[in-house]
Amino acid sequence: YSRLDTLIDINGYYLFQRECDSTFFSVVMFYPDGLFTIATGTDLTEVVKCFQDEDMKSVVCDYPLWGVYKIEENTIKTQAVRQEGIEIFTIFRDYKILPDEKLVNLNEYVYSENTKIGYLKNYPSFMENKCPVSATFYRLETKRSSSKCPYINKKWFKEKK
Repeated sequence: YSRLDTLIDINGYYLFQRECDSTFFSVVMFYPDGLFTIATGTDLTEVVKCFQDEDMKSVVCDYPLWGVYKIEENTIKTQAVRQEGIEIFTIFRDYKILPDEKLVNLNEYVYSENTKIGYLKNYPSFMENKCPVSATFYRLETKRSSSKCPYINKKWFKEKK
């Protein structure tokens, strides 16, 4: 187990503004077993319902990315897996834990040279967030289980976890 729950509240989700774009948000939910899930967009109402309701069925509920995280000092380093057909690539994000238990998205990037997916060459990476706004935390009474991660039993995922 990661001990993240001793540093921040993980009984809900964090809502992040994407760098300087005030209309594009990310919803992030962490689990004590080192897994996390993230979804991005402009209308997050249904995404939030998916994070809350274990059994909700919709296309949107299948959309959130899953991945792993580790803690290094006051930073949560994440790797989210995205599958496009038979290709798999990883999106990296780092979150700084502030003294008041709030989080700030420090960066977001991919290594486009590690994938054959053409559009990733233009992925809107940022190595330093120019507008580091603290995320807003929303507590959930119920939370989607990390067992919903579609990669959890894949050999390639277990080996890297």
